[in-house]
Amino acid sequence: MGRKMVKKLMSAVLCTILTAAIAIPLTAHAAADVTVNWNDMKQDIDGFGVSQAGWSDAIYDLQEPARSQVMDLLFKPDTGIGISIFRGALFPQFNPAPGQYDFSARPDQVWVMQQAKARGVNKLIASTWSPPAWMKTNNSTTSGGYLKQENYGDYALLMSKFIKAYKQQFGLDLYAVSIANEPNSMTFLSWDSSEWNSTNFEVFLKDNLKQAMINEGVQNTKVIAGESSWWSEDLIKDSLNDPASAERLDIVAGHNYPVPVINTELPTTPFSTAASKGKKVWMTEVSKVDSYDPGMGSALKFAKQTHTFMTKAGVNAWMYWTGAIPGNNDEGLINVDKATSTFQLTKRYYAFGNFSKFIKPGYVRIGATDSPQSGVYTSAYKDPASGKFAIVAINDNDATAQVNLVPSGFSSGKLTPYTTNGDLNLAAGPDIPLAGGKFQTAIPPKSVVTYVGENGSAVPQEQAMTDDLNDWSKTFSHTGGLSMDTTNSGYFNGDTSRVKRSTGTTESFVYNVANMTRFKADLYQFSVWDGVAFYASPDNQNWTQVAHTSTPGVYTGSKWYQKTYTPVQQLPAGTQYLKIELSGSDSWEKQVSKVVIYSLV
Repeated sequence: MGRKMVKKLMSAVLCTILTAAIAIPLTAHAAADVTVNWNDMKQDIDGFGVSQAGWSDAIYDLQEPARSQVMDLLFKPDTGIGISIFRGALFPQFNPAPGQYDFSARPDQVWVMQQAKARGVNKLIASTWSPPAWMKTNNSTTSGGYLKQENYGDYALLMSKFIKAYKQQFGLDLYAVSIANEPNSMTFLSWDSSEWNSTNFEVFLKDNLKQAMINEGVQNTKVIAGESSWWSEDLIKDSLNDPASAERLDIVAGHNYPVPVINTELPTTPFSTAASKGKKVWMTEVSKVDSYDPGMGSALKFAKQTHTFMTKAGVNAWMYWTGAIPGNNDEGLINVDKATSTFQLTKRYYAFGNFSKFIKPGYVRIGATDSPQSGVYTSAYKDPASGKFAIVAINDNDATAQVNLVPSGFSSGKLTPYTTNGDLNLAAGPDIPLAGGKFQTAIPPKSVVTYVGENGSAVPQEQAMTDDLNDWSKTFSHTGGLSMDTTNSGYFNGDTSRVKRSTGTTESFVYNVANMTRFKADLYQFSVWDGVAFYASPDNQNWTQVAHTSTPGVYTGSKWYQKTYTPVQQLPAGTQYLKIELSGSDSWEKQVSKVVIYSLV
């Protein structure tokens, strides 16, 4: 065979291979299944919380209506995010000298606690940053220093009198008190701090605090110990292994700040000693103290942390540092400006609400695949009393994640998604019906979505109108720059007719279906991923843009990719018209292949 003949043959073979690659579309990755196991009971949930310890004035000093608005946003379960734990402080000025007590020294904290209680918070707790200076080895509330041994009894009495006074004077029934905030604190810190070692805790619990609380009649208040600045139970192991100390210890807590010098967070592992002794475990503080990110970057960072603490460490409660704090920083969920009595909600606030608003005290975490895909995280929770449940999904990827939520051991007809992303803030989406034993979800990129349902709920009674767009017979109207493309079906999975634009102008077509609930639109796009919008209307005159997501593009030939678009925001009540709009200068480079509109029967 001559050299020219070989070249011709090789060229023909290569052409055949390329033609086959174009004609045969690639398949999408299958959606990941997450089995939600109703009977796989994990830890009880005590709640999700924030602190205003030392920062209650950030809210108290605001002028009305901002002051009450911030409280509503943090603690109201309906119009806010329903935070269920509030963390305050036992301040040194409550006991300025031996035998002298003034528990009204911080009226800002009293007001905020009372207002949180009025909004449904039933877990009010307080931590101590430092005992009074006169009790300490360095005679100062700052720069570390230990509680003097001869003052163990004085400090135990102060803690007990504080609990009693807050109940009698202010009607505040404290759920728990913590002996020491960050007892492994560095001595160079400028704020109040106190050092404790393992023996200090063990002796104080059994020899001092236990009897002092009994004497003051507050022995039913729970005691928190630990609260190391990084995630560790080491300082509390001796207390847990001593039955006399463990008897007066109810909750072992830790924080999640990086270890200094190495600037690394410790692994999110269970507190195995606490668990073996039947103690609750709480993560009571974390934030980012040296940055300002009110957007989804910080929101996703801490949503993933919450997920990890729930699924890996099995904590019963998770708390952010502050609910509201002055300035532009990442130490709070809300940034306030006391000078102008204004405030800014961060995306971190809404992502925290994806947990706190829907997962209430008394819920139990149940089994679910915690990472069904790379960059996707899921956890599930149920209320044993009511049968309500919540599934929190986090998608840290740049593309939509397709996940099937599969109920096991229970039945539910629908899920309602609530989405937080760059565009939406806990926005309710269309109900997702059970289909084929699964809930087929599309989790938008860079988002946190909570799916809420109830055991025993019925499948919504919907009907579907499908338009394959072979003609205009099922549409209500369309603009003049649209046409049907019937060419090159090999690039489009064999689809022989699709709507495209004939010019680079904005064009649209409209459907009229009564009582719309949701829709799906299949599009082919030629390497251009924008210029697609959806609008809903009750009357074909007043239009509301509908936030949407789309599946990752699946290559179908040449440079064409197929994507399916769905709404992530609930269609407005009374929607009768849906408009699909195509825009951009690319003209023919996006084509609508099929539209399915769902409506109530």
